[in-house]
Amino acid sequence: MTALRRHKTQKARTEPVELDLGRYELRRGGQAVKLAKKPMEMLILLVSRRDQLVTREEIVSNLWRSDRFVDTESNVNNIMRKIRLALDDESAMPRFVETVVGKGYRFVGPIKVVYGRSEFDRLGADAQRPVAMGGPIRNEGTSLAVLPLMVVGSSVDDSGLGLGFADSLIARLGNLQGIEVLPTSAVLAEAAESDLIETAARLGARFLLRGAMQSTKNQWRLSIEMFDAHLRQACFEHACDVDLNRLFEVEDEIAKMVAGTLNRQSVAVLAHGKARYSKDSMAYAEFMHGYRLSASADSSQLDEAMRRLENAVTRDPAFSLAHATLSLACATRHFEFDPARTWMEKAEFHCQRALELDANLAEAHMAKAFLLWGPSKNFQHLEAIEELRRALTLQKNLPQAYNRLGTILAHIGQLDLALAMYEQGRLYHPKKAISHSVVQVYMWSGQFDLAKEQIRLWRSESPGNKYPVYFAPQPAMMRKNWREARKLLEEARKLVPDEPMIVSLQGLFYAMQGKKLAALRCVNEACSNPKTFGHAHHTYYQIAGVLALLQKPVAAFEWLERSVSTGFACWPFFLKDPSLRSLRGLPEFEMLVSSLQAKYPQGLGLR
Repeated sequence: MTALRRHKTQKARTEPVELDLGRYELRRGGQAVKLAKKPMEMLILLVSRRDQLVTREEIVSNLWRSDRFVDTESNVNNIMRKIRLALDDESAMPRFVETVVGKGYRFVGPIKVVYGRSEFDRLGADAQRPVAMGGPIRNEGTSLAVLPLMVVGSSVDDSGLGLGFADSLIARLGNLQGIEVLPTSAVLAEAAESDLIETAARLGARFLLRGAMQSTKNQWRLSIEMFDAHLRQACFEHACDVDLNRLFEVEDEIAKMVAGTLNRQSVAVLAHGKARYSKDSMAYAEFMHGYRLSASADSSQLDEAMRRLENAVTRDPAFSLAHATLSLACATRHFEFDPARTWMEKAEFHCQRALELDANLAEAHMAKAFLLWGPSKNFQHLEAIEELRRALTLQKNLPQAYNRLGTILAHIGQLDLALAMYEQGRLYHPKKAISHSVVQVYMWSGQFDLAKEQIRLWRSESPGNKYPVYFAPQPAMMRKNWREARKLLEEARKLVPDEPMIVSLQGLFYAMQGKKLAALRCVNEACSNPKTFGHAHHTYYQIAGVLALLQKPVAAFEWLERSVSTGFACWPFFLKDPSLRSLRGLPEFEMLVSSLQAKYPQGLGLR
């Protein structure tokens, strides 16, 4: 290296580096350094997590939301090269960004984060907003989290007012175009007084709406602020006196302020004629306790959820959201744990009550879809899809609805469309995490590496959940990795020893290896369990596979037909599953597949 070049390099390495979030600009030695949008976004992400590992998966999720159509490996590498060039950094001797091989990157260098003159200042003071802090934001595809309201200076139960206010705003804002408003389920554990930058990073949201309600001398005072985590400053602030009996009017006004600041037309979609929460603070508190537990895969927690929700509707029989949530919990109890007819009757009653109280309650239509797509209604795929479409038309930020759509579509062979629904649902999850149920799409479309990785994540997050345990042996079985498959099957049998899905899967494992007697013993064991729950169709399908492998095509086809008639009609998988190879030359098999293709045409009008 020449003396002149060495001098320039040393000078560059001593120049102060500034990241100006207000100007969206990187400066070195006071001079702006040209950096394109994606490298700037990645640099901001790394700096916001200074000294912490940021994985490549997190980078992909933040920069592209989905890696489905992106060559993420080369793109991330290329963006990192541009960042290093802008910082005059070297991967071999990093001063700013360390590479953690096979994992991601860690920002460790000296950098000053400043908040200079922002886009809000540049837009001028002519915007429609409550406080003169800037105009409408010109943004594309970003997310907003509404935090529970902090209630101070009163003995009232915060959970009834604070969380109810947030939930109502979330419902009102849910259909804003180009904005992903995180659902109530994503903010249950958050607090208005928490650190905003940390909260935004945890939720994967750019904007946070928070507020406080204070009672003094029988007068309520509401203060609201919307915070932009990218610019690290407030977009607007608003304060007003509030009459609790006219709270709906205040919620509408706040919703319009948010929509205006985000430059979104909102008046038509914000109208919601019914109260989503109960004025009985104890009823709402019971509801929130039940709501938190209602998504649990644990039987005892689900029982506690139903007890709490029943308390809520007993205290307030007109509480439509509590009825809908209780219906979903009862349907889950029937589908997953106990096939007693009582649970379905309760689920149907509370669903109907919710719809009577509020025909435009999205969660009530979602509850109806869960009833239609279950064993008691013989899995009415198309009818359930229509109810979920109705729910999402009313309120688009319902990840549970997208995930159920993905599952139903996968079961009828619409694998590409199912994946699209799971991808859509991830927009409303913290950190944009995709539902683990997407493993069904990966398995049935032959993407075994993706399936295996998703199963690994699922098991690490929910070690007691039977579903990842059920799916875990399947990629190994498809690849004839018998040792790995045997180990995973033994783990599955230990965790849920009598589950017919897993017993019949073990039978399929033996049949694939030509162990006829062991396979038939598993078939008999699976059939002897009267509690087949909601997933009997997978047991029937695996029995069909066992019999097909054992060269019993007539019996195998009858079990396949039973699988289809009870909910599993994934005909693309039928055409590639090696266990059904002996059936594919049968005329009745070809007729079955043709009828399913005609009944469930590609797209189903959902694209």
